[in-house]
Amino acid sequence: MTGTHFLIVILVILFINTAFYLYARKKLGIPKPSWWYKPVNSTQGLLEIVLLILLGFSLFRFPPENMLILFLFLTNCLRTFMEWKYRREEKQYVHYLFGAALLLVIYVYICIFF
Repeated sequence: MTGTHFLIVILVILFINTAFYLYARKKLGIPKPSWWYKPVNSTQGLLEIVLLILLGFSLFRFPPENMLILFLFLTNCLRTFMEWKYRREEKQYVHYLFGAALLLVIYVYICIFF
């Protein structure tokens, strides 16, 4: 996959995700989160650090584009689960669930066509 094509795919993901988030915030009444994500508990923070370390090691062995998308997918899945389990009333998990589904579609797209 060329760098230009990957950049276009990332920008499309960013645009779709932002559009959905603005729609979901308005429709579901999701409160605006802080600029930097704060983990729900220390277990989530530790798991995200482990995922980041695994990303660093996997970049030497696998294609970086695939690993970045896979890392973002796993992080969104983890955040979806933790937000759903511990902060269900804020409905923030809907945004992370949509992001995970979108990243899964993009990951399959990259694996099939590149």
